[in-house]
Amino acid sequence: MELPKYSYENPIIYNGIFAIFIKIPKMNIIIKKIKIVVFTIALTMCNYFYAQTNQTERELDALFQKALQSKTFNGNVLVAKKGKIIYEKAFGQADASNSIPLNKEYRFHIGSIAKEFNAVGIMMLKEQGKLKLDDSVSKFLPELPSWANKIKIIHLLQYTSGLPQIKWNEVNQDSDNMAFLLKTSTLDFEPGTQYDYNNNNVFLQRRIIEKITNMSFNSFVIQKILKPIGIKNAIVDPDDKEPLFAKSFNKEGKPDVLKYNISGWTALNLEDFYKWSEAINSFKIISKQSTRELFEPFSKDNQTGLGGGTIENGKVTSHTHDGAAFNYQALLVSNPSFTIILMTNNKQNNLEGFSNSIETILNK
Repeated sequence: MELPKYSYENPIIYNGIFAIFIKIPKMNIIIKKIKIVVFTIALTMCNYFYAQTNQTERELDALFQKALQSKTFNGNVLVAKKGKIIYEKAFGQADASNSIPLNKEYRFHIGSIAKEFNAVGIMMLKEQGKLKLDDSVSKFLPELPSWANKIKIIHLLQYTSGLPQIKWNEVNQDSDNMAFLLKTSTLDFEPGTQYDYNNNNVFLQRRIIEKITNMSFNSFVIQKILKPIGIKNAIVDPDDKEPLFAKSFNKEGKPDVLKYNISGWTALNLEDFYKWSEAINSFKIISKQSTRELFEPFSKDNQTGLGGGTIENGKVTSHTHDGAAFNYQALLVSNPSFTIILMTNNKQNNLEGFSNSIETILNK
């Protein structure tokens, strides 16, 4: 048998030991073959995942193109999978004129999801030592009647204050609503004993933030919450003249008259909405403990300052919130596997159905 022919290069002596480096000509060929196999496997896997992504995108596109044709969805959609955006598109019209197409830069009202900003603002001030959740409302708003001594900030966050509902037909601005509260003599129930989803809880959270920070709530949201996390396009209480702001209309194509009975409603585009969701999930704005407290409902299935959500093993395992105002409607569904954001300016109360369909496509 013929032995392999080795070549000997650069003999050296190390600690008294004579050593020779052996060069095996065939070894380079073997390494090259291994590299080719590894590259081929990697390329095959990339092609597989690319094909899967393309198939998912095609199915999502088919879903919303069909909805657009049947006039069951007019709005913007974002889908992310494991932290990566895989689908982001706009469908339909920016207003009732049917002449301006939506694009991904358009901002939408997100209804009650905008209440997350005052809830997070409250927790930011708590972390700064400027308030405690057990503090009474009267500590910051002493002008309110004596019932404010019994309402704690935690009651506002959990919608258990006992405050009466806002009289939407009589309230046209913040001052009207404050005047109504100043004349209110009794609460609907003892604070902390019942749940009542009520915007007066939100109204007083925003006034407390203003009193502590000496800033308008709208400025506080932009300057202290959104800009620090890279959200640049958000607007609070936009008017009809605001560019790239979707105007809502009903099924008959009639436009809404935009009106803010109480102030403080943030509008977002898809990119900024996703940044907000990711900031909550990564505890970028408030701590894990503060987030956990905001997710804690008064009782099962009740809304909280963040809608609804769970934290397990130190991670956000779910965050779901829906909102509506006029003919705007929005939905956020986020978990470690995917995030779905839907916004429409032509409310048809079907966003949950679309979210379920998207989840089915993602799970294939």
